[in-house]
Amino acid sequence: MAPLLVDKVYLPDLEPCLKGETAILSWRLVALALADNTGHRQSSQTIVDFLTNPQVQTFFTKPSTTFEAPAGDNDPYKQTFETRTSAVQVTPTPNDKYDVAAIKEDSVWLSKNARINLIAALRVVLIEFQSRARSQLTGPVSSQDNSSLQEAAGATNAQASSILPGLNLTSTRDAVEIQTDFDKLESRRRRIFEFYLVERRYFSMTTDYIFTLMLQESLPTSPVTNATTVIRNSFLQAFGLTSATPQSEAPAKTYHALVSQYFTLVTGSINNIGDMGSVAQDQILHDVDLQKEWMKAFLEEAIHEMTVAFQLLDLANQVLAPAELLQQWFQFLGDTSFLNQLEAFEDLSDLIPPVYCLLCAISLTMFNIPRVIQYLEGEIDVDSQVEYIGSSEALELVHEIIMAAVERNISPAIPVAYGWIPILHGMWRSYQNRAEKRDALQNQKAIETYDSGTAMIPGAGRRNSAGSITTIDKSSYDDFLTNTQMEKEIKPAQFLAEAATSEGRVFSIITRIAEWLGTSEHVAFAASVGSRMRLVLLDLLKATYTYVPYNAESVTALISLLSPGHDYWNLSKPNNLLPRQDIVSCTLTDGFTLDTYFHQALNRYPFEFAPFSRLCRILSCATSSGEKLVDIVNLLQKTPTLVFVMPAYHFNQFELIHEDRDDDMFELLEDIPLFPVVSSRKRIPMDEEDPFIVPARTTGVFMNTASADGPRIVRVEWEHSALALLGKRLEATLSPKLYQLALGQLSPDDTSEAISLIGTLIRTETLRASRAAGDAEGSEAGLIILAEVSRALPRNKDIISIVCEILDIYLEGEPGDSSLAVLTACFQFLHAILPLFPGRVWSYMARSAALSNDSSGGRLSRLVGTLELSNAQFDFLLSAVRVFSNLVDSAMSSSVQRKAVTKPSPRQKANENIWLGVSDKIMTQITVSISHAVVDIFESSSTWKFPSEVHRTILIRDLVPVMNNVITYTFGIDDMTKRKTLTTPLEISAKYVIDSFLSPAAGSLRIQPLLATLVAASQCPNTTLYANGRQAIFDQTIAVLGLATTLVRVANFFDRSSTTIELQLFKATPFVARVCAANDAFRKPAISLLEALVVSAGKTTGEPPSLLGYLGPRTSRAFLQLLSTLDRPFDQAEQVGAIWRFFSTIVRNRQQWMANCLLTGKTPRDVREGHDKTSQTSSDSVLTSALGRLSSISSIPTSEALSILDFLTSAQNYWPWTIFNLQKNNEFMSGLRSYVRELKSSSITSKTDVLQASNEARIAAYIAETFAMQLFHLRQMGQAGPLAKDLAQDLDYYLRDGVLVSGYNNSLHANFSRNFSNQYPGCTLENFKRTLLEPRSLGFEYYYALSFADRMLQFDPGWIGPRNNGFKSEMEMANANLSLVDAQIALFHAWEYLLLELSNCLPHNDALKKQSLQVAEQCLEANQSNQGHELIFERLTESRVNLALMLVQRVVNNTPSAGDVAQLLTTLWATVSTVEEPYNKDSILLYRTLLKLLYVTLRAQVSASGRNPKDTAEKLAMNNSAAAVSQTVLSILDRVVAGGFRTLVSLIHDSEAIIFPEDIAILTAIMQACLCIPGISQSQTQIVNIMAAHDAVHVAVSLYSWSDKLADKGDPIYGELSLLFLLELSALPLVAEQLACDGLLNHLTSASMASYLSRPNVTPFADTVGPQRCYSIWAKAIVPLLLNVTTSLGQTIAPEVAYVLNQFPNLMKSSVERFEALGGSRTQSRNKSSYITLLSVSEVHSLALITRVLGVFRSNNTRDVPEVEWDSQGLLENVEFWLSTRKILRERLLPLGPREAEWKAMPPSDIGKAAGCESRLEEKVVEQLEAVRAVLSEDLE
Repeated sequence: MAPLLVDKVYLPDLEPCLKGETAILSWRLVALALADNTGHRQSSQTIVDFLTNPQVQTFFTKPSTTFEAPAGDNDPYKQTFETRTSAVQVTPTPNDKYDVAAIKEDSVWLSKNARINLIAALRVVLIEFQSRARSQLTGPVSSQDNSSLQEAAGATNAQASSILPGLNLTSTRDAVEIQTDFDKLESRRRRIFEFYLVERRYFSMTTDYIFTLMLQESLPTSPVTNATTVIRNSFLQAFGLTSATPQSEAPAKTYHALVSQYFTLVTGSINNIGDMGSVAQDQILHDVDLQKEWMKAFLEEAIHEMTVAFQLLDLANQVLAPAELLQQWFQFLGDTSFLNQLEAFEDLSDLIPPVYCLLCAISLTMFNIPRVIQYLEGEIDVDSQVEYIGSSEALELVHEIIMAAVERNISPAIPVAYGWIPILHGMWRSYQNRAEKRDALQNQKAIETYDSGTAMIPGAGRRNSAGSITTIDKSSYDDFLTNTQMEKEIKPAQFLAEAATSEGRVFSIITRIAEWLGTSEHVAFAASVGSRMRLVLLDLLKATYTYVPYNAESVTALISLLSPGHDYWNLSKPNNLLPRQDIVSCTLTDGFTLDTYFHQALNRYPFEFAPFSRLCRILSCATSSGEKLVDIVNLLQKTPTLVFVMPAYHFNQFELIHEDRDDDMFELLEDIPLFPVVSSRKRIPMDEEDPFIVPARTTGVFMNTASADGPRIVRVEWEHSALALLGKRLEATLSPKLYQLALGQLSPDDTSEAISLIGTLIRTETLRASRAAGDAEGSEAGLIILAEVSRALPRNKDIISIVCEILDIYLEGEPGDSSLAVLTACFQFLHAILPLFPGRVWSYMARSAALSNDSSGGRLSRLVGTLELSNAQFDFLLSAVRVFSNLVDSAMSSSVQRKAVTKPSPRQKANENIWLGVSDKIMTQITVSISHAVVDIFESSSTWKFPSEVHRTILIRDLVPVMNNVITYTFGIDDMTKRKTLTTPLEISAKYVIDSFLSPAAGSLRIQPLLATLVAASQCPNTTLYANGRQAIFDQTIAVLGLATTLVRVANFFDRSSTTIELQLFKATPFVARVCAANDAFRKPAISLLEALVVSAGKTTGEPPSLLGYLGPRTSRAFLQLLSTLDRPFDQAEQVGAIWRFFSTIVRNRQQWMANCLLTGKTPRDVREGHDKTSQTSSDSVLTSALGRLSSISSIPTSEALSILDFLTSAQNYWPWTIFNLQKNNEFMSGLRSYVRELKSSSITSKTDVLQASNEARIAAYIAETFAMQLFHLRQMGQAGPLAKDLAQDLDYYLRDGVLVSGYNNSLHANFSRNFSNQYPGCTLENFKRTLLEPRSLGFEYYYALSFADRMLQFDPGWIGPRNNGFKSEMEMANANLSLVDAQIALFHAWEYLLLELSNCLPHNDALKKQSLQVAEQCLEANQSNQGHELIFERLTESRVNLALMLVQRVVNNTPSAGDVAQLLTTLWATVSTVEEPYNKDSILLYRTLLKLLYVTLRAQVSASGRNPKDTAEKLAMNNSAAAVSQTVLSILDRVVAGGFRTLVSLIHDSEAIIFPEDIAILTAIMQACLCIPGISQSQTQIVNIMAAHDAVHVAVSLYSWSDKLADKGDPIYGELSLLFLLELSALPLVAEQLACDGLLNHLTSASMASYLSRPNVTPFADTVGPQRCYSIWAKAIVPLLLNVTTSLGQTIAPEVAYVLNQFPNLMKSSVERFEALGGSRTQSRNKSSYITLLSVSEVHSLALITRVLGVFRSNNTRDVPEVEWDSQGLLENVEFWLSTRKILRERLLPLGPREAEWKAMPPSDIGKAAGCESRLEEKVVEQLEAVRAVLSEDLE
């Protein structure tokens, strides 16, 4: 045995378990996974591997070995235990958070005190160790948490106990005290023992579920999946069975052997219940609470073991149970007195009902009454050597125990005794028949002997022949009859019958057991097991029908057996039962039950109204038995008989048919109208109504004997429609005075039954037909039922109007149980017809008194407005809530159908409109009333007293989604900025719900049920039974968490203050954390709530509430430890992703302390008490876990990789110090690089799987962002080089897909949008856009709300399409495509960051420079393609251009290749050329960026063309590209510069145009760059022609003339820009000559700007912007322009130049005065400081050149060239001064503008340093001053 115990699946290696790397799959986790009704966890590969493991399966084939007791000194487990815990297996380290020695000691301690083997004990100890975080969260509540929750609820101590049931207010222990106690050895060992008990009970639960899977073919609470099929087949093989074996051929011997094994286990479990004291020797375990847990654990274990035994016996019913097995079971029952002693324990009260059910079911199943009776009646043979009927000993034991139990009045024994009666009677009858036969044979023999004269003297050597006959006919059970003295009289059977049937006791017990075996939230068993147990009890009723025929008690018991799971509200629930498991399906095929009960009820209907109508209603719910259901509907449409009281006025109008016989048959002599009209109404024409007249000559029979006083009850053979009669009787009930009711008036109970039957039939028929053929056929089937019920009603009425009138009447009545039952039935009827006639239901609700309206309050609150709800009130309230929920769903799902005009169904009339009469106004009115009612009910629920807490749970579970749905339906889709959306009718009601919780005046009353739910969920009962009740708690908790999350999110969505509810929920966060630990099903919704709270808090302007602070140190630590397990061992991607998203949210939203906990693994207390730095990361931190997972990113699920990378990038962005911790881990960087290297192009992957391509792109984006952040921080430390070089080799994927967002399928979206609008004229595709209310993820639900659309458009066959190719598939494709686009856009931005960082880190890398230009070119090429006009693509286009601009800017300074730049220039020009209206408001922003890029590219071209080629190939490339570049430059000058300049100048005068001076400046810069291109001077003529074609000169001159009028706040900037434009043109001689010819100089002096220039305050240091700008015009434009003109035209233009200069004497004079040496002028003010600027130096430099040239010209032509008045000699002296006093120059040097300020901060060049300069600005000034000195000191030549 020892080698088997080392299996790593059952018990993994110790070290990884202790380090948290491996999670042990406890029996609790296995059982809860099998109980998961979604099927997700049981489909986990972990579960499949565990349950198909041979070692694990031995625990089920040999269940006693799971917790086997130690075997003394030779225990094989001991050696394995020592091996698994040795130092070789676990290497102790000083910093470990575990103690191996303590683990071993605890295991030995548990083995001793629980009497289990060491391996089982070790496993339990390890499970406890790994579950300590969960134990802390589910442990005692601290006084701090109690106080916080009370504050949130606004309740005092006295109120809190009633408002927050389950909250232990007596707990006064502090959190520190609780933690101290938790860490104690005694507490730890108590927890270990409790875990042992939990593991025992969950192992038994697992066993129960496994056997249910094997025997019933599916798990109890979930449908069949591939995983469950694999598990089932594996276990069948383990038990030696096969899945192909028919159930009728079940291997009974194998099953009986297993049953015996489990009976032994049951006996042991029951014996252990009171045996804790002798087992557990440690005194710390001897307390009351632990004793209770011990008893519960072993009793639950016994219940599961008995359930397994019952299922095995149930399937082995083709033979009788072996005698030994029967004896074993009944000996157990006798020893335990049918467990009657359990009733003494109040704490076991919930477990007693399932025990009693199992005792009865197992006993009756072992009796196998149908087979025994068949044997006793001689129909079959049995193996009397094996089967119990052949064992007198077994029969005597059973009889003795049953008699003793009945004498002691033990309740569970009554049904068993009742089942024993037909067996006793059958044996006795068989014995009597055989005795009579023997007597007859003996008499016959005696007569024959006498007649033959033979003397009857026995011979000595012969046996008596009579004795021989007796011997031959003796049966195996005769000895039992003889020994019990029942061979002649059967008094014991009579005694048992009297005890069982006295006052209908057995039927009362059967009725009560049937309630325990149903499908409600109060039952303990699975539906399949409960149904089979009820079938056993049904067999009991059938077997005893001879003794107790049809009567009120037996019919009530039958109905109670059939009804569970088949009421109205269960119709829509999925039914996973097989036909052989469903009691109703079995009943429909059981002729005996139908004959003895159903047809008997029919023969009494409608005189006895309830039995037949209830049976019809129940049997009609069996949707799996379609043909039989049709038979029931047909029977109700063609009912053969009618039973009623003969009316007094027809009492003698009949004659007996057979007067000579006593059969009471008669024939009517005249018609009997069932609804004769009173005399006052006979004038009303009745032609349209069915008269319902029983015609004359109809035969019948009297049902009772004639009596002088009593009425005669008759049954007539008259075929009629019971459905139509029901409708007529309901109509007559409304107007009893108008008819003489031959059938009597329906009582309220009968009225509710009638309406409930009609509603159930409509709903059942609708569901059955729709499942078989579709919604249209389903509607047709329901309409047929409605038409049949309405057939006999007046033409102006139908059954809908009748039921609505009844509902109105009872709403006004007193709320008794009967009237509430009628109201409940009416609401169910409305629910049933809502899909068929929604318009009529909505119209009725608009006028109904049930809901409040403007004129009156609703009657609903009066009917249920009591502090203590009865069962009838609760049923009515629940039905009303469910109808309200359906109405809200209907309002949403019909949003399109009410507006769209679609083709009618072939079976519908062309003008039929089921929504006729329902306006948005009516719908708004009703939904608002529903919201008021729902909020009021929710608010009152905390003060109501329910029949049980389960009832409260059910109400909250169904109520909360109504409020949540109203909000999500309204604000989850469509454009909220539009005046009208698809769900506009719900908007007011949604706002009411929101205001009810978010408004400051809301108070705490409405939050109390939410908080109470959290408290209840955090203390969820740890039972393995009552799965339906447990699921109700789950659903309620998930619904409440969802509503709270939605409220917080909707407040964020509308930027609405949610301080009140946010603070209340923050105070309740300790219980939200506890809910996460209570059950894994709560984890995702609870995390979503915390995430929403953190996001909301992060948006506050002040310091946000601290989640860590509200949780407290103890709870927060345990909570983070719990989440850090990341759903191990199941590792479900959805759960893991939710946890990582929560971590990312914490990191991003200013939760400093919790973020530190995640990133470092240390709480603030750890940091305060320890000596480590805060930023040092521990080995068990979440960040370390993330890096570990990313090291093998290729092997983890894609969704998890996305979530982890989101967390990692968030940590890097918001907590930069984490970068240094990341740099210590090289494995994850290697993993990321490897992943990117292996990626295929998105264009290839998307052809087969679009979502995979989008996920890969998004992951690559995160990786690029991670790389960029790493490079950024390394660059700050000067260490980025090695990593940058490595990354530069892994850029293939980014270079291919980084820029091109090629995933957008334009044709798909265009065609989809067009076709969608055509198909649904009332709406557009934009109506289905998801809002930001809920977070979205990549996939089929990404952009368009597919789930909403699926519900709204389900009415249209085109939505699905004939081959699933309808609009739904197109919407899925559109969402997938937009997911890809979103991922590619994110990839572009991340690639942008990465590439820019790489260019910073590797500025001289030739390959990277080439790649940068390649990317820039890709950006431009991508922008040339048409990708749609959505705003996102417009922004993307701008981003691409910006990226290209930055890349080219960085490459310019690093001497790029001329050929590469030329190619980029060509692509860029192609992109610029595609902009048709560049200065349109929609394109101007992009065009400006393109112009900047064009300028930078031209400068790069100039730089590249100016350097010497490295080799011949580069020289050839330069020569080849020169011509193309020149042509491109000319095109740029034509279209961009000249054309653009003219357009801009015209737009400047347009007040609506968005034009800035910078637009002209960039054109000037581009022109300057163009004119710098080598060889462009050869194209001067073409340039002149281009400028002339656009009249650029005149346009510029005009702009200069208007510049004073266009001044912005006194700034004539356009004067400067226009002259600078002309200045650049004047650099070309031909252009300068043209300027002179056009009279440019004359315009300079004649323009109105000249007067401004002549003013004395024009200086660079003026106080206002106007004079400063005028100086700039002079110094930057006019003077250089004059210099260029003079240089180009020489002496011919000299007179005009001199004239212009003399027109501005102030400027000429001040240009010299600005350079006066300090103290060199007596007229200079002492307070006036002299400053030197680069611009003023440039000004005098240009003036010096002009004046020197003009001086030369004047010397040659004194008459034509006037003298320019400018003190050149004084300037020369001052220049000499400044150059000689460099320190003073440096002090007086003043930068103008940011560029000069930057130069002043820059160091000088090497030449400048040699000249003694200390800044780049000083170098430039000195250089020009020296040039001025050189010009002015030269002699005239």
